[in-house]
Amino acid sequence: MSVAFFIAKRIKYGSKSGDRRETPPAIRIAIAGIAIGMVVMILTVAVVVGFKNEIRSKISEFGGDLQIVALTSNRTYEKQPICYNDSLMGVIRQTGNIRFVAPFITKPAVIKTSDDFLSVVMRSNQDLKEREICVSKSIAQKLKLAKGDKLQVYFVSSNSAGGWYNYGNNDAQVKVRTLSVVDFYQTHFSQYDDQIILGSTAMLQSVSDWEEDMSSGIQIQLNNPAQLYNAYEDLSVKLSQTQDRRGTQLCVQHIEQQNPQIFGWLDLLDTNVWVILILMVVVAAFTMISGLLIIILEKRQMIGLLKALGGSYELLRHTFLYVALFLIVQGLLWGDIVGIGLCSAQAIWHPIRLDPTNYYLEWVPISLSWWHVISLNIGAMVITMLMLLVPSSIVSRIAPGAILANE
Repeated sequence: MSVAFFIAKRIKYGSKSGDRRETPPAIRIAIAGIAIGMVVMILTVAVVVGFKNEIRSKISEFGGDLQIVALTSNRTYEKQPICYNDSLMGVIRQTGNIRFVAPFITKPAVIKTSDDFLSVVMRSNQDLKEREICVSKSIAQKLKLAKGDKLQVYFVSSNSAGGWYNYGNNDAQVKVRTLSVVDFYQTHFSQYDDQIILGSTAMLQSVSDWEEDMSSGIQIQLNNPAQLYNAYEDLSVKLSQTQDRRGTQLCVQHIEQQNPQIFGWLDLLDTNVWVILILMVVVAAFTMISGLLIIILEKRQMIGLLKALGGSYELLRHTFLYVALFLIVQGLLWGDIVGIGLCSAQAIWHPIRLDPTNYYLEWVPISLSWWHVISLNIGAMVITMLMLLVPSSIVSRIAPGAILANE
């Protein structure tokens, strides 16, 4: 054990009162400052990462992380059909990191009850039977629907060469289906809840006059969404020269291209996280600096005595840096305990609720990994210790003669 380390331990624990060591107030304040800063940083990262993961997961459930569509498809819900087969599915699954692959169909429609109607988009769902539909709770509230209710759904089809675009032609026809409401869903995304209903794949192929291997596109969900761009580039290369049996050129779109507004908003959260982390580290560092300066001033007699006995400047500087390290480690430990505890409570019991109309979620989401905690601790410790190098040098300005003479 070095001399600097031994002296630092004595300073950190203070003097004895009976058999119990008392921690000086300056040290308690410094520890509290570090702990509070770490708690805020852990909560910030956990909430923002959890929020982004939940939003991405909800969007992915409807559209997938990747979509394969016709190259000439527009951005409406009525897309040019593509044909899929085992060969195409094999190419997709060879990409790796694939969790789920399924064709989907979207088609504009109008649903009509006895006293109201609403323009919607029907999306295929493989779990529904041909005469069943699932509607959102907001649509059910608007049209006063209950489970078991029957309603009429009107589809517009065209047999012209333009097909999916030319609804204004004379050969456009309206097809009607009477469907039964079997269930409700709710995502809290207005663009889904106010617009999309779910129907069977077979029924949508029938009203579109499509064959069994035809769909609006193929949606792909990934095991690891963090590898989205790698999967997108890999699949784009593989399908760049691929055509289906009808000669339709295929292309790949990823989730962020399909929802630029939402993901642009989520990217802004990263900026907020960095601002909060920087502020908390700076506040914790200045709290630590203040505490260290107070400790140095309180121990000026000891500093003068050590200098008079031949103690070097490096010995004294290392001593107070050790003191600072002890305080930082203890503060970070308490911050980790409190921060992880609060995150665990929110993740299990959801005490803090949200308005889903504004935030898309019913409670504050939490997502925290050990990698986040370790990175925050190492970063806070390194930055704080670097900021303490300058104030620790104040010990060189304490003159032993003046201090000992005043004592």
